[in-house]
Amino acid sequence: MSVKRVALKDLTVGSILADSIVSVTGKILLGKDSVLTTRHISLLDTWDVKSVLISIDVEEKVEADISLQEKAQAIHSAEYIQFVQEYDSIVANTVLSFDIIQRQKKIPVSHFKDAAGSIYSSITRNNVRVMNYLLISDHNLADVITRHSVRVAYFAGIIARQMKWSQNDIAGVAFASLLHDVGNLVNGKNQDPCVQVNIADSGRLLKETQGLSNEVILGIMQHRERIDCSGIPNGTQGNRIHPYAKIIAVADHFHNLAHGDECVNPLRILDILTREMYGAFDPDICQSLICRVRDSLLFNKIILSSGQEAEIIFFNSNNYCLPVVKTVDNQIIDLSQRRDLTISRISIPA
Repeated sequence: MSVKRVALKDLTVGSILADSIVSVTGKILLGKDSVLTTRHISLLDTWDVKSVLISIDVEEKVEADISLQEKAQAIHSAEYIQFVQEYDSIVANTVLSFDIIQRQKKIPVSHFKDAAGSIYSSITRNNVRVMNYLLISDHNLADVITRHSVRVAYFAGIIARQMKWSQNDIAGVAFASLLHDVGNLVNGKNQDPCVQVNIADSGRLLKETQGLSNEVILGIMQHRERIDCSGIPNGTQGNRIHPYAKIIAVADHFHNLAHGDECVNPLRILDILTREMYGAFDPDICQSLICRVRDSLLFNKIILSSGQEAEIIFFNSNNYCLPVVKTVDNQIIDLSQRRDLTISRISIPA
């Protein structure tokens, strides 16, 4: 297959990347053979990519892929598309900020404050759209630790808003969430966020950084502590754990569980949180997230194990995985009474 180098300003929707787009630290930002959309080209501009290698023989398959992508975008409102673009920009900028931490061992505080402010604004303007997108979409537009950190920041901000925190504290807990695994960046470890050495490295870096509030530092350093004193690094008692850290702990745990499978189904995580909320985690925080997720998924489209499409119309409080649903032919099914049927996956919201 022939390739040619094309300047960013000359890129067109439908072009195929002949090589991966890689950050200065070696992370793959956009994979080889990606079919470029308007959204991808905007990201390349954000990443300050000047030119890319493009495959020049475009096949019919590409046209079909683009058609599907454009149709998928068309079903969303202009506001939803704007939110997705804002989200992508936050992810892209966080990639660059994390690169600075890894290369220079310094935290670009102003960058993260701007990102936290953008997350706050995004949450307040697009409340339902944000939660639906976070629950169901997990695009590989950045490395694992960046995607996880941004998602946790959004979930933490949503929880704080649900609990009627002030604007400053919502942005503050989002700020701390973006940096909650900063020790991994110092060590260059993106897959093991629960080792003691990373916590120690986080502490050293945070101590050397100007412009971080005590609330943000405690949120980062204590987010692995648990209410029942089972956490790390100190086994701190629940009443001595900072509220930021308590929220980050729940948001971090939820995202790890909800996006552990290839096919995302957050409903089972609500049942897990319900069981765990009177042990390791703050029950009020867990309940706030459970209510927010539940309300977001009500009337959302799902695919049943039978292959039928349906929508959720009521949640059984003792079993979120088995709600009452209505199929496309208007059949009402209580899944708690039909053990032969389960929810295979949640559909992308329109």
